[in-house]
Amino acid sequence: MKYKKEPAFINRQTEIAYLRLWTEQRPESILFFYGPKSSGKTTLIQKFLETELTDQGSFCVKHFNLREILIVSYEDFLQRFFVVEDQEENTRTQTRHYDLKLFKLTVEEQRRIKARQLDPFDVMKAEFRELNAKDVKPILIIDELQALDFIYFNSQRELIKELINFFVAMTKESHLCHVLLSSSDGYFIEKLYNDSKLKKTSELFEVDYLPKVDIVYWLNNLEKESNIKEYSLSQDQIEYIWEHFGGSIWEISNLLGKFLTVCQDGKVPDDQMRKLITKYMMQARSYFEEYAGLKRHLQALFAEVHKKSAKGFFKETELGWLVDGGFFTEDKLREELNSLVQKNFFYYDPTLAEYKLQGRCMEIGLEMYLREVHVGNCF
Repeated sequence: MKYKKEPAFINRQTEIAYLRLWTEQRPESILFFYGPKSSGKTTLIQKFLETELTDQGSFCVKHFNLREILIVSYEDFLQRFFVVEDQEENTRTQTRHYDLKLFKLTVEEQRRIKARQLDPFDVMKAEFRELNAKDVKPILIIDELQALDFIYFNSQRELIKELINFFVAMTKESHLCHVLLSSSDGYFIEKLYNDSKLKKTSELFEVDYLPKVDIVYWLNNLEKESNIKEYSLSQDQIEYIWEHFGGSIWEISNLLGKFLTVCQDGKVPDDQMRKLITKYMMQARSYFEEYAGLKRHLQALFAEVHKKSAKGFFKETELGWLVDGGFFTEDKLREELNSLVQKNFFYYDPTLAEYKLQGRCMEIGLEMYLREVHVGNCF
């Protein structure tokens, strides 16, 4: 099926080269992908798998995108990560899907796991050993890892901690499997680092928004990169889009789809473009209005973030006056920042301990919100 707009994949040659080199080395550490929401982490992983590994029999990729999987319990984890191998199905083509995606269990192994007589990590390790014996390199990829947080088994053990310990054993200690873990929640990654002592057993790789040069190239080549034939954009329009969305790939792609509804004679009228973009900004403004409501301490926090973000980022230590002024206790401020990261208001870089607003659209939305409620003059 041909579509009037296709998702674009622009540049990322540096990232692809990094992943290629990573797979060519013996596993020694866990690789963490992190970056802002809509920066293209999942698309990058999928493109790497398609272009670099699809036709190579020397790799066995098990890719779990937890955006697509509902896991709220240990039983859900077992159901989603493991499949009971049906010997009668082994000759059918659909079995190949299981080989690529899931770990295989015999009926007896499934029974023993449910009875807590067999550790599922032992099953995973055995499969990795079997693949290595066949000179096949296993690669385990879990996208949006934070979805496994707060899941327990055996009443007390946290699943995420047990998984991380297992991944360390598979990479640094046994060298049996490459492990790539992706998350847009920098706070979550930092928590893992602190709790699981990962600093010497893992690498961090940031996937950031696209730079201006790539966005400009993309918007100048819509037919080539996005299969859009109905319109082209002027240089002023491209600049306007950059000013309002920066390098946020998904948001721009979504906007391009909206342009299909208003384009005329191969162009997008300026008034229609501005009207559509204004809707995005108003929506971003409403996020802050709905979240803060009449809560003075949240209004004060957003006002201070706006001041500090003039340089592009802010640190927790720069918000000290909110504690001194009685708006927050130190613990409550940290808790609030964590919540705002999880809700995609802020992006947190665990390597620099810095916060940013989640994209240019949110920066403009916050400025609009503060201007309308006159918060900046109240503190």
